Amino acid sequence: MVAHHGVITDVLPYAEFCAAYPFSPQDLGPATILPGLVNCHTHLELSHLAERATCGKGFEAWIDSLLPLMAPDAVPAADRLHALDQAVASMVRTGTVLAADVSSAAPLHVHEAALRHGLHVEHQMEVFGYAFSPRPDMQNIWPAAASSLPAQVRKRNTALAGHALYSTHPAALVLAKQWCRSHERHFSMHLAEHPGEEQMLLRGTGSLHAMLSRRVLPADFTAPGMRPVSYAAELGLLDECTLAVHCVHCNDADIALLHASGATVCLCPRSNALIGVGCPPVQSFMEAGIPLCIGTDSLASNHNLNLWNEARVLRDEYHIPVPALLRMLTAEGARILGHSHTLGSLEPGKLFRYAVLPNDFS
Repeated sequence: MVAHHGVITDVLPYAEFCAAYPFSPQDLGPATILPGLVNCHTHLELSHLAERATCGKGFEAWIDSLLPLMAPDAVPAADRLHALDQAVASMVRTGTVLAADVSSAAPLHVHEAALRHGLHVEHQMEVFGYAFSPRPDMQNIWPAAASSLPAQVRKRNTALAGHALYSTHPAALVLAKQWCRSHERHFSMHLAEHPGEEQMLLRGTGSLHAMLSRRVLPADFTAPGMRPVSYAAELGLLDECTLAVHCVHCNDADIALLHASGATVCLCPRSNALIGVGCPPVQSFMEAGIPLCIGTDSLASNHNLNLWNEARVLRDEYHIPVPALLRMLTAEGARILGHSHTLGSLEPGKLFRYAVLPNDFS
């Protein structure tokens, strides 16, 4: 492989390389290289919450344990920045070259840490809550922190994302999706992650509904009477540019809707297991032909941000073949995030960003 100024110019066997070029190649030893990895879902601004949450007791218990820790003065600013910097550095060390980062408060800090360590970030500014009054210019839909990012980053590498159907005004989700569609950007949202979401949206009951009624939901909230995937489809949130994150609680009808829409599902199996929300029907997704990619979620719901560990779980517990996993880790992630022209494969014209295949995947 030959690269010039960080861009691949040629890929050829060793003997042909020696005949064609007057310089010696860099020898990486007995290693298999592959395209740099793509983390399609994380929350880097939550890195300071590592090992602090209540895990294994379900989604509501996890959220309840995090809320006090998310107050601005709960953790010193220096500790937050250090944790963020270390999290980004760890991702790069384990082969990640591109990450989709969901943010609402600290995208500039994420951007600065990514620059220091050479990580490319797609910033997904998260729309959350019901305090929403639509305006024709849609300016008030953007989280205020988005304005802290440099103008070129906002223009090229920033998109709107929805938090979830249970936590966000449906009109805000629709406008966020419309903005992404009109600007040819991907749209990301948490979908069908835990059983409380289904119970709340179907019947307006359950512990999640009770918790959100105290903090988020308006007094006149009425359940749509639909399962999460059906409701997302009804709102027009699902299409080939949608990144549906988690999708743990999906039945056959949900899978058919996801397939028909062309949406990509982002799997975060270790986060699902640690929180205790269940196991996604990965084999059914694959049999249906749904595009799949992989994310780590945040250090608030995972022990580390190493994508290879997500792949090991999918290989060992979900029995996903290694070739399929490698595609999820590289080409599929690059595609849904709009980087197929620069990342996702090692070929002329693309960036020379690579990962080394661990020995246990050989």
